Amino acid sequence: MAMRKKANRSLFLLAILFAGAACSVYVYPDKWWSQMLLYTSEAGLVGALADLFAVTVLFRHPFGWKWIPHTAIIPKNRDKLIEGVANMVEQQLLSQDLLKEKVKQISLVETAIAWVERRPAGTLSEQGWKLLSGLLAKIDLKGLSITLDEQARKSLGKINLSPYAGKALKWAMDKGDFQSWLSQVVEYASTRVSDEKTKLVIREMLANEKEKFVNKGSVFSKWLKKMAVEIAESTNALNLDDAANTLYDDLLSLIKDLRNPRHELRVLLESMVYQLADNLQNREDLSAAINEWRDEMLEKISLLPSIEAILESFRKLLTQDAGMQLAAVQKHTVNQSDIKQLINRFIATYWDWFKTNQETKNWLEQYAQRFVYKIIETEHAIIGMIVRKTLDSFTEQRLVHFIESKVETDLQRIRINGAYIGAALGAAFYLVLYGVYEPLLKLL
Repeated sequence: MAMRKKANRSLFLLAILFAGAACSVYVYPDKWWSQMLLYTSEAGLVGALADLFAVTVLFRHPFGWKWIPHTAIIPKNRDKLIEGVANMVEQQLLSQDLLKEKVKQISLVETAIAWVERRPAGTLSEQGWKLLSGLLAKIDLKGLSITLDEQARKSLGKINLSPYAGKALKWAMDKGDFQSWLSQVVEYASTRVSDEKTKLVIREMLANEKEKFVNKGSVFSKWLKKMAVEIAESTNALNLDDAANTLYDDLLSLIKDLRNPRHELRVLLESMVYQLADNLQNREDLSAAINEWRDEMLEKISLLPSIEAILESFRKLLTQDAGMQLAAVQKHTVNQSDIKQLINRFIATYWDWFKTNQETKNWLEQYAQRFVYKIIETEHAIIGMIVRKTLDSFTEQRLVHFIESKVETDLQRIRINGAYIGAALGAAFYLVLYGVYEPLLKLL
């Protein structure tokens, strides 16, 4: 706007100077300076008016006169201008080759790492937590549970469990301490047997067996057995209390002997478990039996309720901070803060490893470069579409205002230059005509 005022002021001054020069020529017709002043002001005024007309007709009709040809050039050629700008941006300023070259010069992975490192501490872990909890909050657990159930059944149905079970059992036997496990079982049995109720249970079992023996068979056989039992009890040949005490003592003695890791029963049991592991891996009949059992279990047992319950509990844990009770001898509760801390620690550990693993970064960089190249090749036309759509939203008046606002200063300088150059050329022509040409003509 300041430059426009300067250009208008120069035009106004030249008009005043031209009027003054005309008056000077009328008053002083024989004075050289009045003629030179008229030449100078006249040429400057013509130059200023010509540039004013040229600048004006680029954007609008002078004085609103539409009958003047070759005016309002930009509004009349709006569509051509938009297409030209779009093609220039798409094919030259942001061409495919140029974009690929620029991408090639940039390390996308290092740029991403630097951007993440500039974030406040904990931002990466916090965003990972929000992503996981937000995903679980919106996910369709019913549909996911059905899908997981189908995939689990399909996957389990294709697996030959017998060799894996045999290998797992043998690995557990080799890596673990089987005799130590047996010792724990023996100690648990000893604790249970030492209870006085155990002797009562044995007495009750013997009584039940006696009743089964007496009541089994024909009527005569039952009568005969009953008489025999009564005679044995009356002579103390059959005493359930003594038998229960004897069995109880024998049981305590057996458990005491089983505390020895080299007891023949424990050694035999360990050998049988190893034999079972080998049979699971090698015997086809046993493998077929286990697979048949597997198929029957998959038909009878539904995994869907369990999967859905686990997912629902996990979602509540992550979104509502509802503690999850663990099934253990010593009960523990897993809270949202525990899961969040675990996830944050995992993300932080993996991020530190990723930053120092050059091989992984190189692989990811190659993948990212190929991915960006593919996008540039397939979606490059979007650049032109964006430019066209943006400029299409401009009306003629808005387009004129937009372009004019960007180049107004330079256009007004053109007007000022036209005035100055016109005035300088007018003075130069006067000097050439009357200072060189006319004296030379008179001389010749």
